[in-house]
Amino acid sequence: MKPKVAELTFLPSKKTVSFEGHPSILEVALANEIPLNHSCGGMGSCTTCLVVIKKGLEKLTSRAELEQEHANIRGFQDHERLACQTSAADGLVVAIPSES
Repeated sequence: MKPKVAELTFLPSKKTVSFEGHPSILEVALANEIPLNHSCGGMGSCTTCLVVIKKGLEKLTSRAELEQEHANIRGFQDHERLACQTSAADGLVVAIPSES
């Protein structure tokens, strides 16, 4: 049986890409040559990979402890997530802030 292919759309480029399995949003971006800052190499320590979930927030799991700690300290809104700590989900629309 063939694995289900899922899609994720990145804004502002409006680029929709496919992925399989359970990669992070950052991994999907990097695999598709979509520029997304990640100063710490995806370890969740720098918060430079912050993205805004425009569609599909309900499909995401809750923040893990490390991401929740950053969210508390920095005052992230529910729709602001660290791309390296958030698993991609089919149908997500993710905006990359202009600083990235």
